[in-house]
Amino acid sequence: MDIFEQLDPQAILVLLMVIFAAIKAFFEQRKKVGSEETLEEETNLDLYQAYEEEVARQRKELQIELSPPASPPASPPASPPASPPPLSDAIPFSKPKATPPPPLPSEPVLPKLSAAEAKALNDLNLRKKTSSRKAKGSTRSRVYRHLSSPTAAREALLLAEILGPPKANQEKV
Repeated sequence: MDIFEQLDPQAILVLLMVIFAAIKAFFEQRKKVGSEETLEEETNLDLYQAYEEEVARQRKELQIELSPPASPPASPPASPPASPPPLSDAIPFSKPKATPPPPLPSEPVLPKLSAAEAKALNDLNLRKKTSSRKAKGSTRSRVYRHLSSPTAAREALLLAEILGPPKANQEKV
């Protein structure tokens, strides 16, 4: 009991608070690790299901796109053919003619602006031209300007009173 009498009661309180916080952090970390494992398993399963759904959707789209184009409706046959004609007599397949894309316009077509829009555009262009900031000089010139102001002198006096003389000017004890 001699140790507890020598220690400050506030130090004991702080030590107990640190121990309590460490125990609490340990349990939270343990709880978080357990939830991360289950979350990771669920995430992997969700990713796999999403992948499978995407593959199925793509397969479905490809089958639709690869299906033969609809043939024009045929007129009802007058007499049923006895046998198909020989391949040499058949009409050869013709490739669909590729139509060239339409020519691009030589000049871009600008939209028509209303009077209010044109005025706003002119105002914006004028503002951009007039509001370009001029370079305000270097940091050194700003510092000199600030230090030469009376406010800076007041601040320096206040700091000198609060902090005392610089360490270089203090006598060594």
